[in-house]
Amino acid sequence: MVKEAGYKPLDMKTWARTPYYNYYAHGSKGMCAVTADLDISALAKKVGDDIFIPLLYAITKVINGRKEFRVGYCKENGELMVWDYISPIHRVFHPDTETFTRVCTEWKENYKDFAKGAAADIAAGEKCASLNADEFPDSVFEVSYVPWLRYSSVNMKMSESGKYLAPIVTIGKAEEIGGAVKVPLTMQISHAVADGFHIARFFKEVTEEAQKLAAAL
Repeated sequence: MVKEAGYKPLDMKTWARTPYYNYYAHGSKGMCAVTADLDISALAKKVGDDIFIPLLYAITKVINGRKEFRVGYCKENGELMVWDYISPIHRVFHPDTETFTRVCTEWKENYKDFAKGAAADIAAGEKCASLNADEFPDSVFEVSYVPWLRYSSVNMKMSESGKYLAPIVTIGKAEEIGGAVKVPLTMQISHAVADGFHIARFFKEVTEEAQKLAAAL
């Protein structure tokens, strides 16, 4: 079972986003959902079609490098806090039933350690017929992989309460376009904690991390 991460309280008196959080979490409950094409040519050259775990690593590393993606609610007092890190929940598809099992891979900074854990979690998910392979901690975010479809947008509405703050990431089918291998990537997150600027930076940094990983493999 993936362990729960530690956290630190978020000081609403000094947090620059406090007025934005108050407006979007309690008022309009606005959402951001943006899709961009990422050039993963260097990574695809190294790993071929097995892009999921390397991309999952790059995405999780970028998310853990930015506070806005790790904001959540403390179970003890309901106040806002920031997780020390969050781990990805992802899905293992079952072709025979056309269903999936959710698995969680604990975040590890070292790529080999993370990849080993992700591969083991996927193998366990393949043997599991239920929705969830295990109990999950609260320090998580969601990832879906849709390798059958190259899409241009995703619109997945989140909680009506405005209380869901963690990122939801979708990865589409990678294809060669104009000599480059590109993959559609979607980031969806509450406007209470992030804006278009933060999402644009997320895409930029995931591209950079994928290039760094390719160079290291």
